[in-house]
Amino acid sequence: MESLLKLLAIFLLLFFSFLLVMRLVAVSRSKRMQGKSFDKLKEGIVYFYSERCGACKLMKPQVEKLKERVQVLEVDVAKPEGYKLAQEMGVVATPTTLVVKGGVVQRVFVGVVKYSRLLQEVLS
Repeated sequence: MESLLKLLAIFLLLFFSFLLVMRLVAVSRSKRMQGKSFDKLKEGIVYFYSERCGACKLMKPQVEKLKERVQVLEVDVAKPEGYKLAQEMGVVATPTTLVVKGGVVQRVFVGVVKYSRLLQEVLS
């Protein structure tokens, strides 16, 4: 029984370490996206998502609300054209949201972001 508990503890440690490393990779890549040109949208939000992503489902109402105020380009990474664009931009996690101004990526958010924060970034 004791060896089973040790094995479980090692597994959990490795699992959470993996999650931490993946988060660091996503954040690192997102910083490299800033300053890249984006010719598919001049001003607004680019929202990379997946239908199977739980966090994306939480963020969907925020994105729908944003559509009333700013231009939003939704990119489904499960579709071939969305996957290709995500690879070109360096997106490794969903949801990833880009704030584009003047055809250049100004800010990148990985994970769920509130409507007010995104709107503030676009309008500032």
